[in-house]
Amino acid sequence: MTFWVVLVAATLAMGVVGHLTGRQLGTGGYRIVEDEATHPPRNPWWTGPATGALAAVAVVSVRDLGGWAALPPFLLFAWLTVALVWIDLDVHRLPVGLVVPGGAALVVLVVLAVVATGGPRWQGTLIGAALMGGFYLLLFFLPGGGVGFGDVRLAPVIGALLGFLGTAFVVLGMLAGSLVGGLAAAAMLALRRVGWTSHIAYGPAMCLGAWLSIALAPRIVTGLAGG
Repeated sequence: MTFWVVLVAATLAMGVVGHLTGRQLGTGGYRIVEDEATHPPRNPWWTGPATGALAAVAVVSVRDLGGWAALPPFLLFAWLTVALVWIDLDVHRLPVGLVVPGGAALVVLVVLAVVATGGPRWQGTLIGAALMGGFYLLLFFLPGGGVGFGDVRLAPVIGALLGFLGTAFVVLGMLAGSLVGGLAAAAMLALRRVGWTSHIAYGPAMCLGAWLSIALAPRIVTGLAGG
């Protein structure tokens, strides 16, 4: 009974938060002069349903893997994902004013979840932050790595969140993010939406890869172990 109450409450509440966030994003207030946006702001109607859906995934995953004390950082990540995806797709930038305070709050919530749940989860959290942060920092310095410094700031935050669940979640999240980013780039090149030298928003792929890991990693690990 508790699970269904939490699931419905979190889905509806985060859906409302996502809807209100979408209305704010529709004003284009996040844009700066350097963005050089040529089109007027649009209304992201999907932010409410998307935030609610991610909240539902978070509730299901946390129940099975982390306990209810771990739910707050995953709900915050659901909201942060939707906001960052919209902004990055619009202006190809992950704003410092959102990534830094949002990421700091998420890390604090992860630390509180580690303390509340006990056990060795702190090790996975640190390993995840270092592994994913180091990987994206390396991509940033590699020629043609395709990531910006906003992605570098976001990477250890996602790594810490996935690391709380386990190292396998971090590895799968990184692989899924790279796959999603590669497929999206290939599709846009095929459709001639971008050129070979165009900058492609990578933040959405990072976030989507993380959520694919959160949702699918337990089943993949279980399947491999069973095989």
